[in-house]
Amino acid sequence: MFKEISDPLYEFIRLSSDELEVVDSFTFQRLRYIKQLGVAHMVFPSAQHTRFEHSLGVMHLGESIYKGLGYRDERLLKMVRLAGLLHDIGHPPFSHTTEVLLGDKSHEAVGKEIVLSGEINQKLRKMGFSQEEVELIAKLAFKEPKTEEEKALSHIITGELGADRMDYLRRDAYFCGTSYGFFDYGRILSHLEMIDGKKCVNKSAIRALESFFLGRFFMYVQVYFHKVVRILNIHLLELIQDYMSRGIFSKEEFHQLTDAHLIALAMNEKNNPLVRRLFLREHFREVFSTDDPIEYKQVKELLKEKFDERDLKFDQAVKNVMDEAFYVNYNGELKEFRQASKLIKSLANIRLYRIYIEPSLKNHAFQYLKKIA
Repeated sequence: MFKEISDPLYEFIRLSSDELEVVDSFTFQRLRYIKQLGVAHMVFPSAQHTRFEHSLGVMHLGESIYKGLGYRDERLLKMVRLAGLLHDIGHPPFSHTTEVLLGDKSHEAVGKEIVLSGEINQKLRKMGFSQEEVELIAKLAFKEPKTEEEKALSHIITGELGADRMDYLRRDAYFCGTSYGFFDYGRILSHLEMIDGKKCVNKSAIRALESFFLGRFFMYVQVYFHKVVRILNIHLLELIQDYMSRGIFSKEEFHQLTDAHLIALAMNEKNNPLVRRLFLREHFREVFSTDDPIEYKQVKELLKEKFDERDLKFDQAVKNVMDEAFYVNYNGELKEFRQASKLIKSLANIRLYRIYIEPSLKNHAFQYLKKIA
């Protein structure tokens, strides 16, 4: 028995009866109310998609990558699919934006706890998975492989060219209404190979691979690191920290909440300046931006001398073009992708440093910076 779910990227995603047991749990259904891109919908209005459909997409793509790499074990495939399905189960409200509020935990650490105990664990055990197999699912989902084989399997979900990144890039581009994140994923999937234990792509798909990394680069610059998205993230954190300081909820309770909980609280405090900054676009305005950390520090100190620091917000957005080595197969010889592609080699890592100021002081700050330039 299986069920097909309509999806704008893949037309249909098929789930087995066991996978439906997981999806129909309260723990997983919570992901319907966690937006994939936090408050980015305040800038890109159609970016209303959630961790729920992304998780289904990662499960679906995980199978394609698994088979593309030549794996055939059906039992192992079930565990890879479940790892893809559960990889984001530990996300707090508004996704990555608020993860810093989890203290010394990451969403992966929270997710691991959820899978190894409680409702999800019970469902997995009821399906016939041993506790050892459940632990393997957690290793693959939450980047904790112990052996080389586990590492290869984990990369299917979480690697540089894993199902997670391939799905979120295409899904985010689709719902943001941008074209940056679209790439020929079908060609990449059909040219995946495993050589000497390394996941690689045949040279025939190198242009599709370049398109993937370029798309990721531009999505970070134009969407994830958009200047208004970044300042709204800062205001969101301030609002949540205000709720915590007032005892409305604790750090321990926070990761169990949803976006809806926080939005409902905010809608009942329309005169709260922190709420107005976030929901009525009364956010701080950018007055300075650079990719030079030294220049950023200099201007930061100058503005702190002139303005009350409470009227200033500082932001550093950093992302590498590639987080780990990836290989291209040239007739049996593996070449590191960044060295094989002049295009990708020429891309500098993203470094954006910004300073924002209270809206009424924006013109004053601009004039001040002109004087001292």
